[in-house]
Amino acid sequence: MRAKLIEEVVEAIASLELPHPVRVGIDGASASGKTRFADALVEPLEALGRHVIRASIDGFHHPPEVRYRQGEDSVQGYLEDSFNKEAVIEQVLGPLGPSGNREYKESLYDFVSSSATEAAFEQAQPDSILIFEGVMLFCDQLGDFFDFRIFVDVDEETILERAAARDIDRLGGLDTLKRKYHGRYLPGQRRYFELYQPKAKSHLVIDNRDFEAPLVLQRNHPIVQPGRD
Repeated sequence: MRAKLIEEVVEAIASLELPHPVRVGIDGASASGKTRFADALVEPLEALGRHVIRASIDGFHHPPEVRYRQGEDSVQGYLEDSFNKEAVIEQVLGPLGPSGNREYKESLYDFVSSSATEAAFEQAQPDSILIFEGVMLFCDQLGDFFDFRIFVDVDEETILERAAARDIDRLGGLDTLKRKYHGRYLPGQRRYFELYQPKAKSHLVIDNRDFEAPLVLQRNHPIVQPGRD
């Protein structure tokens, strides 16, 4: 079932004929399975002879002094200060767009080590495909830059189960994890949904509660208009 869906998505992406690289955005809450889904698209797209650029908004975090300037548990801070969205546009989405020079960077900042990355500028091909995933991608500032938008949907109970398995060591224990998710991440996601309606903006909405059997909840493709410059 998963293989069939991946095949459908790959076919939809590869069929887009644009005068610049195709920019695919994969949005969804933290621990929804965005990274796994995005990674699964790379090999079959490359098998079609396409150059694939794999990047994430996680590579464009603000440093801690900016991320937490409104407080470590601030919901508004999560929405406004987590990511350097201007850099995402300047370094990735803009250069790969209709008037771009196709010179891009995959990342700028490693939030785990709290240090700048050493990613160099690279040159995309005219028919390259960008697979870019992360939380809160389809906000007003970024959403229109994507030529194909996928939303990976899961319920909050599943998010917490996956977060406990994935993030407990990085966040320093279960108590901190619960505080972060209940106090900042989940309320922030709810607020993001209210403000920007990311599912309504998506060409595909996928129920990803079961990694091995994702279901399409909404289809709205193919796309005929390129995204924003």
